[in-house]
Amino acid sequence: MTTAIDHVADHNCYRRGCRRDECRTADRNYRKQADLRRHRGISGYIPGPTVAAHIRTLINSGRQIRGIATESGVSERAIGYILHGQRNVTRPRALALLAVQPLDETPRINPTGTIRRIQALAAIGWPIAWTAEKAGYTPSYLFNIIAGRVPTIPRDVAHRFATVYRRYSTRPGPSQFARSSARRNGWHSPLAWDDIDNPTCEPEETAPYEVAPKYERDPDRKREIEHLYLLGESVQSIAKALDGNEKYISDQLNAVLRERAAKKQAAREREAQSGLEQAA
Repeated sequence: MTTAIDHVADHNCYRRGCRRDECRTADRNYRKQADLRRHRGISGYIPGPTVAAHIRTLINSGRQIRGIATESGVSERAIGYILHGQRNVTRPRALALLAVQPLDETPRINPTGTIRRIQALAAIGWPIAWTAEKAGYTPSYLFNIIAGRVPTIPRDVAHRFATVYRRYSTRPGPSQFARSSARRNGWHSPLAWDDIDNPTCEPEETAPYEVAPKYERDPDRKREIEHLYLLGESVQSIAKALDGNEKYISDQLNAVLRERAAKKQAAREREAQSGLEQAA
């Protein structure tokens, strides 16, 4: 069975007029970013000689072109064109190549947190191709990370995706296809993680939704809204399931997110205080 991941990874079709929701969203986002770069006077390309020099540094450090291609998501053929004098390289492709570090440099970290963030964004409706474009990388680079073909990633790459995650993890995305694909793959929403960067942290499992008995309902329906959001449902689908107003659902969801953030912060402060007391 072909999943959303296979569809985009195999074809990169978001560039070629594909009508799937996640591909159209990625294409719109790419065009908006390109327009914004032009407005700010930022080129959508990076000089080829700059990228070629970095690739040669990678090769001189002991890396193979095949390994560079695997880690960056840029094909060996494209790398060959760059090495043979390509004048300009598109910014996302160039950034993916520049993110690959020489073997003798090790500012790299475990990709667990980054993988979870990408999957969590997909679980609430942000397509993987969109997340890649938002962070400034090619979808292929992101798919290689998720597939485990990149054992460690540069710290600045993790930081880029963490920045996107902080901005969008509290906003339901537009793609129901991304949610469905994430659900099939067993990915968890942002609310499921207490410590998303900790490899030993287990996600909060959510039971299938069942309508609460009439006399046991929360009058504000916060718990039901939270439950459905943990399952990856959008504000629109939650409103439909609870027969409610989307504005009301969104306000209640924001209140839930604030409560959970406050609880996590309080838990971290208690943990820090306990550590200080033990040290004393």
